[in-house]
Amino acid sequence: MSASDFDRRTASGRILVGYVATDYGMDALRLGIALAKDRNVSLEIAMVAPANNTFSGVYPHDRGYSSIVEEQIAGWLQEALDEVPSDINAVARIVPGESEAEALNRAAEELNCDIIVVGARKGGLLGRFQMGTAVNTLLHSGTVPIALAPRGYSYPGPITRVTTMFGPRHGTSDVIAIGLDRARRRQVPLRLVSLVLPGESDLQGLGNDVPNAVRTYANRKLGDIAEEMVAAGYATTEVASGKDVEAAMEHIKWEDGELAVVGSSRLAVPGRLFLGGTASRMLRSIPVPMVVVPAGYMHAGADHEAI
Repeated sequence: MSASDFDRRTASGRILVGYVATDYGMDALRLGIALAKDRNVSLEIAMVAPANNTFSGVYPHDRGYSSIVEEQIAGWLQEALDEVPSDINAVARIVPGESEAEALNRAAEELNCDIIVVGARKGGLLGRFQMGTAVNTLLHSGTVPIALAPRGYSYPGPITRVTTMFGPRHGTSDVIAIGLDRARRRQVPLRLVSLVLPGESDLQGLGNDVPNAVRTYANRKLGDIAEEMVAAGYATTEVASGKDVEAAMEHIKWEDGELAVVGSSRLAVPGRLFLGGTASRMLRSIPVPMVVVPAGYMHAGADHEAI
């Protein structure tokens, strides 16, 4: 069995960027560009406006602007489009909604986007990430994977490596499956990192055999694929251990073009996101973009089930 021998969740090739005319909105846009670089995908750059507005739709459009507000929003969207390299297809649009999080999630579902990209606000630990209200809501109820751009993100792309962070927690199958899939789609190396914390994991008994840990915490099929990718040189493995999440993360080295993938907590409703305590602490320690995957998004249960 090779990494291409299992069924996958269909990818649409659309990335939704939750844009606002601020520096953290630009961080999100730059991450969207990095994710799209050298790939046949398109960006949907979305700004949210109140539900009772009369100017939702795709920009630029042919008709004139009916208000100063509409003209200002159109200007911001044009500035965003001007930032996108000419080799990346991008569309800008206004989406209506009283809740920014709800509007972005609904737009991602209606446009069949593979991911929603959002940015950080000022004040995060080490200047990396602080969740605003909309981001926090998305991370605790969204139905589409969320990519979080760290503060000041400027890597131009393309993505150079995918790292999956997993352990004996809910969501391991989702994380391993989407990591295997995204690394294959991008044709970049995969790094499998097993997080070992005191009193939480029996991985110590498995030594450094990460593929066997994948079998234990996910299933045999994913473990076999991981082992074959490691043997073929397409994947590497690491064990991150320490007295707590922050101590474990200190030993992990990151590339500028890397993408970290984590799962939702055991509290997540199937099909939805819920950022758990461990992933929240990782977010404070990881200097690269993090993708959070909804529960059951690419679940692989028994060996006969599709991913």
